[in-house]
Amino acid sequence: MADLVSSIVSANGMLVNAVLGIDILYEASDPGAVFDSQDHYDRRCFPGTREQYIADITNWVTESANPPSSIYWMRGPAGVGKSAIAQTCAEKLKESGHLGAAFFFTVNKHSNPLRSNPLCLFTSIAYQLTTALPDYRAAVDERISKDKSLVEKKMPSQFKSLIVESIRELEKQGKRIQPKAIFIDGLDECVGKDVQAEIIEIIASSVRERYAPFHWATFSRAEPRIVSAFKQDNITSVTHSIELPISREADGEIEMYLRGGFKNILDQQGFPQLLSSWPTYNDIRTLVDAADGLFAHFAAVLCHVAYPPDLQFRERLQSVLDTLSDTGEHAATSPFSQLDALYIYIME
Repeated sequence: MADLVSSIVSANGMLVNAVLGIDILYEASDPGAVFDSQDHYDRRCFPGTREQYIADITNWVTESANPPSSIYWMRGPAGVGKSAIAQTCAEKLKESGHLGAAFFFTVNKHSNPLRSNPLCLFTSIAYQLTTALPDYRAAVDERISKDKSLVEKKMPSQFKSLIVESIRELEKQGKRIQPKAIFIDGLDECVGKDVQAEIIEIIASSVRERYAPFHWATFSRAEPRIVSAFKQDNITSVTHSIELPISREADGEIEMYLRGGFKNILDQQGFPQLLSSWPTYNDIRTLVDAADGLFAHFAAVLCHVAYPPDLQFRERLQSVLDTLSDTGEHAATSPFSQLDALYIYIME
């Protein structure tokens, strides 16, 4: 706790040490779960892709202070691009001043384990809100300074103390909080299926009771427990739900992303002149067909071809194409069969 101590001047002019509430909150949060953190993997959408989804979400936040549905739930299978849309929208809304907070859950073994810990969710959101809302920052700092155990409470108590009651205190003072968007990505990767449903219920309750002027955007797979929670009448009534499917209608965007990715590889390797001949049209078509509407597939291909940054990038692409060709002869109807084959090849 020593690093949380600041010097202040007491009534008699002596320097004394005091623990700042805002610093306790920071220690209980996970800065790495923010979309622009150094620890966060950059997943933004390639320019020109997913534009309608991005516009729908950003307009939902910016065009109405009190939208009919204050919860936006985007659901879809793994690898379809939900996190890329979430990150892109969060960036745009931060630039326009409409973002309050964003938390990206992940169970990636290389990431901070806090990022799958639900007890860090509302402390992280509260801390991010303090950086965007000065009056709220002062209120939260005072509350935690008086009761340092607030950050260690169960989620409902955290939410009530750090968010609801702090905002109510400001309202009593005549200080109105401007509506902000809060993004929660990868809710299915939060540890504990019952906890996932609890998070949804806490948020929905705050919306129904108008405890906080926030628009909540959540992104997850359609896991049974999450689906069940959103199907409850008292939650459905305040939620706008949309499915992001695996679809060949995205082929044009996938091709655009592939061409842009290969251009970046050639630029980084110092061979921009090869773009007219590599990769070939047939190479691109093979990769688009193999992706079968799944964004994770071509993202894995580009990462594999680009790394390590040496002159073997063309050989790596050819090996991928050979693997896809062999797999294609026996491919199952699911697009994940091609992705599985690609991952197996990369690991070998």
